[in-house]
Amino acid sequence: MNSTSIPPKTSIVKTFAPGWFASVMGTAVIVVALFVFQSVFPFAKALGTFFLFASIFLFLVLIVPWTLRWFMYPADVRHDLNHPVSAAFFPTMPISMLIVGIALEKVGAGFLPEDLLWTILQILWVIGSAGILIFALTILNTFFHKSEVQWETSTLGWLIPPVSTLLVPVLGISLSIHFQGTTWGAVNLITSLIFTGFGSLLFIFVMSLVFIRYIFHPIPPAHLAPTMWVGIAPTSILTIVVLKFAEPLALFFQAAPEIEQTLNFLSKPLAVMLWGFALFWLLLALIVTLGVHQKSSIPFALSWWAFVFPVGAFVVSTGVLFQAIPLAFFQWIGLSALTFLLILWLVVAANTLIGVWRGSIFVPHAPAKR
Repeated sequence: MNSTSIPPKTSIVKTFAPGWFASVMGTAVIVVALFVFQSVFPFAKALGTFFLFASIFLFLVLIVPWTLRWFMYPADVRHDLNHPVSAAFFPTMPISMLIVGIALEKVGAGFLPEDLLWTILQILWVIGSAGILIFALTILNTFFHKSEVQWETSTLGWLIPPVSTLLVPVLGISLSIHFQGTTWGAVNLITSLIFTGFGSLLFIFVMSLVFIRYIFHPIPPAHLAPTMWVGIAPTSILTIVVLKFAEPLALFFQAAPEIEQTLNFLSKPLAVMLWGFALFWLLLALIVTLGVHQKSSIPFALSWWAFVFPVGAFVVSTGVLFQAIPLAFFQWIGLSALTFLLILWLVVAANTLIGVWRGSIFVPHAPAKR
């Protein structure tokens, strides 16, 4: 490798990519994936604890250069916020707060007092939700005012800012049940419903837009091929949300037991349909990625973390669906996807560490056309 391509250590903050927190997302989601299959996957609890502390450690390390960059190099931050590719990855920071919170909810009771645990979860949810909303509004508003944005710059990474709102109810529903009957319980539930509306409709808008781009224009460069996998996440997350909403809605609106039973019944076929799209997109993303790789080898880049979280979301949705509909079909798909997820994480994490050691991962890619 040409050493001149490696930036000096003092410039790491300057070139620090907004997508670094995708590594936290991809690590923390494994905690939840292991949790939903802990009864059938060997060493799930021990592995879950490892990935939880690894994700927290990663977050604490990455938040330092991410924050410093806003103060030391504001012009570079503004440049990335206006860039049609880089801008989409800014929400990975607040998203990672929610994913770590969801992971803590599953295994945190083993080493944190209950009151402290739920206080931490509430704080993570408030800050993470606010950050997601701010970035979604800022980035979409910026794009609306950029007349020079071209089709070739769009990728499924564009789903990240608006559809990240779907993660708010995943943790918010759990908080609404825990704080049921209090002001915070109502805030958590109503906010979760509102954010579900944001993400569900914006997913359709943005997915349609980028779908058209993939058909009528050349697919993105090889190093952006992993962004194709982001399309797996939205309906995977919606599968989880649909299955979780019945209980808090019945509690909040004081519904009769028959109503709750009806909600539970209807949520299952709807969840299967949503999960079905995630499965379809997983298969399509795999086929497209292999096709890209045959034409041009996909170089390792930070964008490879876009492989990990969507697969993790799919595993979690499959596990939650298996708990609701205990068919062996869902169990075997989930376990197969979980094994694939762990292998994928090892490959991406190892290459990331190598890139950090060599400094090559801090070298930005050539800017895309605007």
